[in-house]
Amino acid sequence: MKNIIALLIFTLFIACKSDKKDSSTISSSAPTNEVKADTKALESGDYSSLLIDFKCDIDISELAQVLEVAETDLNLSQYPRQGKCAFNLKGFGKNTLGDDSGISWGPFPTAKAQNKKEIESYLKRKREGLKIMGMDIQLAETGDCYLAYQPAHGRLLIYNEHYDQAFLMNYGIRSANNDRTKEQHEELRLKMTDLANYLLKKHRK
Repeated sequence: MKNIIALLIFTLFIACKSDKKDSSTISSSAPTNEVKADTKALESGDYSSLLIDFKCDIDISELAQVLEVAETDLNLSQYPRQGKCAFNLKGFGKNTLGDDSGISWGPFPTAKAQNKKEIESYLKRKREGLKIMGMDIQLAETGDCYLAYQPAHGRLLIYNEHYDQAFLMNYGIRSANNDRTKEQHEELRLKMTDLANYLLKKHRK
């Protein structure tokens, strides 16, 4: 009888120990899976017309609708650059030349490996809760590109690790635009986010 009781106690002890081990394994592996999900390469649409053969094919009327501003608040920049869009926008301060705030966008050469590195670096800081000078990242509405924010420099970057190009969108440093408030600077960041998502949807094939 004593042997049977001892055997039952030993069996219960082994079962409990096994349960604890399984529970510990599950809880420690969950964060690892989450990290892998964040850094996993996204399947991508075709963005050749945006990231490779970009042409500025947006006019003032279309841009005004995207930014939700009056057409009279926009005009073409006097300093256009080949392969980029450049406009002036009223209501967000004047630049050092006394003109309305300049906004511009277009692709620039990088490398797939560099884009991947930048995405992983932004995501790592986001997971750790670090916002250096307000830098942040989010998934674009298309679900296959990332929007990286650098508000201190007044710019937003579109990253896609399947291309040897990135896409830079400038809206100007706040201190270089007289009378631009913090609230206006943030509003402009959100408008450029709307524009980034619009361009991705427009060019995706």
